[in-house]
Amino acid sequence: AERTGATPATARWDTGAVLAVVTRLAGPDLLARILRQLPGDYALLFGQAELRRPQLHAAAT
Repeated sequence: AERTGATPATARWDTGAVLAVVTRLAGPDLLARILRQLPGDYALLFGQAELRRPQLHAAAT
């Protein structure tokens, strides 16, 4: 947003539009591999629901 002078919302919208095309071209398997390497909230940029990574719980003693 800073580089282009756009608002953060516009930058997110534009990025999401590009990544939606990447999503279609990559296919589900490659997309899943990509998203596993990114923070969960990045999934929204690819038009996917936010990913929830399993939390490790300490065993009760």
